[in-house]
Formats: sequence, structure tokens, C-alpha cells
Amino acid sequence: MSAAPRDPGLQPERTLLAWSRTALVLAADALLVLRTGYLRGSPGLAALGGVLALAAAGLYAHGVRRRGAVEHDPHISAGRWWMRGLTATVVLAAGGTAWSVLVNTGR
Repeated sequence: MSAAPRDPGLQPERTLLAWSRTALVLAADALLVLRTGYLRGSPGLAALGGVLALAAAGLYAHGVRRRGAVEHDPHISAGRWWMRGLTATVVLAAGGTAWSVLVNTGR
């Protein structure tokens, strides 16, 4: 008995959806960090929230651009620098969230 063939068209679609979800979560995190910075009077935290919001917008724009590219070539990769930038942005967002929690708890 042989395995059923996989539909190669599903993986690019799932990857594009992952880019959109990541941008949405990053935008939500940016708004929370920005809000905490504004309410607690922390200009550094507010600036970090603004940077994360810009990164979320850029990530969403990249996802839209990739959607068009994937329609022409489903096997195109995201690119090494985009993946490194995304990793750095997620690490920055995690640090900003931790900072936001520490500011909110008063430590």
C-alpha cells in the first residue's frame, strides 16, 4: 500500500498564513508595550512599542509581497535576511514584553 500523494500547494499557503499571524501577534504586542510605556511614563518602553509597531507593519507588507511572489513560484524561499530580521524582532518583542511586565509590577 502506497502513501497518498501530498498536495504541494498547501505548504506555501500555510507559510503565508504564518507570516500574517506573526505580524498580527507582533502588532498586538507592540500596542501593549506602547500602552504600558505611555501609562507608566517610560519613554524607552513607548519608543520600543513604536519600533515594534513599525516592524509589524513591515512584516505584514513583506507577507503581502510574498503572497504575490508565491503565486508565480510556489517554491520561492523567504530569504536569509528576512528570517534573521524576524528572529531579531521576535527576541526584541519578548524583551519588550518582559520589560513591560516588570514596569507594571513595579519591580
